[in-house]
Amino acid sequence: MAQVSQVANWRPVPDKLDAFVGQVAKAKAIHERLGATVYVAQTQVGGETMTVVYMMTFESGASYGAFIDALPDDSEWQAFWAEAMTSGSAELVSTGLYTAIEGL
Repeated sequence: MAQVSQVANWRPVPDKLDAFVGQVAKAKAIHERLGATVYVAQTQVGGETMTVVYMMTFESGASYGAFIDALPDDSEWQAFWAEAMTSGSAELVSTGLYTAIEGL
């Protein structure tokens, strides 16, 4: 089964960078508990420079589906997301869902 990656690209608000970094750390812990492998990086060249890339990977579409199904019922995630959305610490620039091409 092909690996699946969900990617979000965020532009932090300069005055709220510390809050955003703290939120990323909390989201990462929750997402890993729910089965994602999470990578966080800053764009240096190309695309949207100086944005933060948040990538979750899953071994298969089935494991990604189980993760997505778990989010609405996870009280820790729901409380976190409600608070994060009111903080205004970053702007969502783009999102994408990717499937690995097996054999390459």
